[in-house]
Amino acid sequence: MLFCCEAKTQTNLVYNGDFEIYDMCPLNPSTPGDLQIEHCLGWTAPTKLATSDYFNICNNSGTKLAGVPKNLLGYQQPYNGNGYCGFFASIVDSGSGQPYIYREYIQTRLVQKLENNKMYNFSFYVSSSGLSNTHSLIKVGALFSSSNYTANTFAPIFESPQIVNKTMFLSDTLNWIKIEGSFESNGNEEYLTIGYFENETIDTLNNHYDSFNPYYRILSYYYVDGLTLKELPCNVNIPNVFTPNNDKINDEFKLEMCDTLNFNISIYNRWGDTIFQSNSIHKSWDGKDKQGNDCDDGTYYFVATAAYKKEKGFVQLVR
Repeated sequence: MLFCCEAKTQTNLVYNGDFEIYDMCPLNPSTPGDLQIEHCLGWTAPTKLATSDYFNICNNSGTKLAGVPKNLLGYQQPYNGNGYCGFFASIVDSGSGQPYIYREYIQTRLVQKLENNKMYNFSFYVSSSGLSNTHSLIKVGALFSSSNYTANTFAPIFESPQIVNKTMFLSDTLNWIKIEGSFESNGNEEYLTIGYFENETIDTLNNHYDSFNPYYRILSYYYVDGLTLKELPCNVNIPNVFTPNNDKINDEFKLEMCDTLNFNISIYNRWGDTIFQSNSIHKSWDGKDKQGNDCDDGTYYFVATAAYKKEKGFVQLVR
């Protein structure tokens, strides 16, 4: 007997996303004109006057300033492997009443361009250095773009990242915090930039010492590791009829969607009354209303939304 099969594995579209591959061991944290992060293959600091860093255990026998787990900016074990990167997500300082804003980012070119209308999942891990941080941020994020942001500056990049942390202050100095989300590509996104894309003077910050004032000094440094970008198999399956007659065949109305982040579905009768609502993609409608009564045969309207998808239409209930 002969068996034929096709095996497909999801490929990480971020090259060197664990920061393990380097052409030379980092000697020190980066300085202007000496961006040690560029020894981590595939990675750079897009704003060239900013000095994002690369840390690796190989430096433990050298200056140890760019070592792992101990280095000039703090102490942290890698999420995995021997290395990680780091950046000042925000520095705001003022001695003259006008805020001095400094940002660092890390950037790479993806293994391949993203495809139009395809769904992707991206995740990465961050940890606060804790050594000199005065504030914790929330909205550290990941920006996918068709062009890079190379410039001789340390100015902020004010863009709308596809993936951004929204749940908690990133203040943990012991553990790695996972930031994850899914998004639909516009096509031709080829570069990934990690950093802080908000305005400190209007964003909510966690001040470790005093109430926030834009004229106080802000220091927020983060380590980053474990970047993974994968295409999601996106098969949307929406039945247009179901028969809840307890014969165990097509008894429930259930959607199949690949984008399930912030999922919500509502089903309405012909008078616009909500008869079913759920925040779980795994919960099906069994043809009953909110009181548990069987709904009449007929046509019902549904709206299903997720972070980057919205599906709506009609389903026929036939008993």
